[in-house]
Amino acid sequence: MENNKQSHLAVEMVEIDSERAGQRLDNFLITKLKGVPKSRIYKMFRKGEV
Repeated sequence: MENNKQSHLAVEMVEIDSERAGQRLDNFLITKLKGVPKSRIYKMFRKGEV
């Protein structure tokens, strides 16, 4: 049986346009990853997933 955590893994390459230049990365990701808790986004930073 496939590991449930692995079934949700995906890599997405995102290029930031000039309109968003200077915006903090955490705020950008909070907007981009709607529904993902802030605590999960900060955990991704700490683990080096971003």
